[in-house]
Amino acid sequence: MSHPIQSEAHLTTFEAISMIVGNSIGTGIIAVPYLATKNSMMDVVWMVLIAYCVNVILHLIIAELSYNNGGVQLVKSFEGELFHGKMKQIFSWSVFIVYGLAIMIGVSGNINGGAQIFVNWFGMPFVAAQVLYYVIAGVVVFIGMKAVGIAQKYAVIVLMGIVAVMTVGTFMHPLNSLQRAQFHWNNLLALYSMVVFATSANQAVIQVVKGLDGNAKQIRRSIFIGFGLSSVFVLIVTGTVLLGTKGALEKELAYMQLGESIGTWAMILAGIFSLFALLTTFWSNTLALRDVVHEQIGSGNRISWLIATVPCILFAVFGVNSFIVLTRIMSGVVVLVSIMLVLTYGKSRKKAGSSPICGVIGTVPFQVLMVLSTLLSAIGALIPLS
Repeated sequence: MSHPIQSEAHLTTFEAISMIVGNSIGTGIIAVPYLATKNSMMDVVWMVLIAYCVNVILHLIIAELSYNNGGVQLVKSFEGELFHGKMKQIFSWSVFIVYGLAIMIGVSGNINGGAQIFVNWFGMPFVAAQVLYYVIAGVVVFIGMKAVGIAQKYAVIVLMGIVAVMTVGTFMHPLNSLQRAQFHWNNLLALYSMVVFATSANQAVIQVVKGLDGNAKQIRRSIFIGFGLSSVFVLIVTGTVLLGTKGALEKELAYMQLGESIGTWAMILAGIFSLFALLTTFWSNTLALRDVVHEQIGSGNRISWLIATVPCILFAVFGVNSFIVLTRIMSGVVVLVSIMLVLTYGKSRKKAGSSPICGVIGTVPFQVLMVLSTLLSAIGALIPLS
């Protein structure tokens, strides 16, 4: 018996798909081309196909787990299914803190990325740019979930438009040959890890379950189409960057470099692309953080949002500078949460006695596959590139 789903807003299917695409098109997608130069374009195609299958299965599982628990975020699902007895509250709060901090670190990195774009454009002081980005990005989530759905929809349309124009622009210039790098397992694993990470949308899927009022068919459709669109994005962005960029690729700013290679107008577009890619992720993650806080301590939505995001802007301004270390910690947390997720889902599925969203895709062999994929991603995130 699943709990009734209470949602603050109803999303259309297109908004639900946009939630998923917006959450998954983040900074990751901009880092894939750099790793692609260490492999080959064919490897990218394979990895994107495999990542698509893995992500669809994983997110169907997340959706059904949330559905069985009334549309709550993961922390509450764990509490409802996995933790029992005297230690229940301690475990629940521990996961809340670790999971919450992992998202907060991600968000503060996101704020710094957005601020950097403003500094480049307007030459303003970095701190002012951080605050400006936080306010502009934050207003949408502060208004509520429906506002986020609508904003994601328009942002995804803008992103598609920019990618289309940049792609045409790329082909109007002399193209590079898609040269192959020496094959190396480390590089392939790193690519796999980045593609899975670049296209995952854990937070958004739960918002989709709520926004679609638990309609299993629509939830499934949104997941299949949403990840399909994200995968196409990754392939097109990576392909155009490899074909059109002059000189060696930098890790972070591959799309900006493509813009530089095409011309001034393309540089401006690439900047807007990067800004929107950051914004869509910010909206998803802070909306999820808000819900996690709201479910854990019962404060109202707007207060929860402030509790969830003020630490993020403080982290950003006062410098959590050793981001590489933190990203490593984050990938560790993601692995832990994913494995807990599969265990919790197994219990939840037994208890519910039915599987309206996953069906056969949620059975034990697939659960084992998800744990293995998660471990592979973790190894890929940690091993050095050769």
